[in-house]
Amino acid sequence: MKSDGDAVFEAVRARVLAGEYLDHRLGPQTDAGGDVTRHRVDQEQWRTVCFRGTPEYDTALASGRLDPLPPLTPASEDAVRECEELLGRPMPPLLRRCYLELGDGGFGPGYGLLPLRKQENGASVIGALEQQAELPGELQSMAEPLLSLCDWGCGIESLVDCGDPSGGMWAIDPNTMTEDDPGTMLLPQELTFTEWMRRWTDGTLRQP
Repeated sequence: MKSDGDAVFEAVRARVLAGEYLDHRLGPQTDAGGDVTRHRVDQEQWRTVCFRGTPEYDTALASGRLDPLPPLTPASEDAVRECEELLGRPMPPLLRRCYLELGDGGFGPGYGLLPLRKQENGASVIGALEQQAELPGELQSMAEPLLSLCDWGCGIESLVDCGDPSGGMWAIDPNTMTEDDPGTMLLPQELTFTEWMRRWTDGTLRQP
């Protein structure tokens, strides 16, 4: 009988193999006006951004008008080891397996899991760990076991507590921070990493 982690891993892998591993993809060309979400690909061309779970996404997918997502490359054992050494504790087993067997980030909730090592013009898990040393003392101790996972935009992030055997989820939302207590931007979430990924695969996960 499969464990919850194994079942969720298989569901995530199925999305990766199907090329459906992000919640948004570029769709048909559009103009600069209107009320659709758009992405400018060059000086003259705008493309519709289609979001998984919407009728627009399903229609564009069925008609072959969504850009295919590139194949993923798994993270190296060295990168995982470096990350865990910086963190001072192991990743949750499901997260570790996803990085080693599916891809070095670029899939999953939000804008996708962060890559472990810094890439050109992008954030990374290891980069976020190194930046924790610059946080104010109290906030640094609160963030110590937390591993940055993904960015949702507008400064909102999801993190996993690697000091918690169940892999509890946290969020950072700078909009909730008070001037005299920066720790108020750290928000516990009532779910584990395994449940977080399960909800993502079945389309019920919501932004923090």
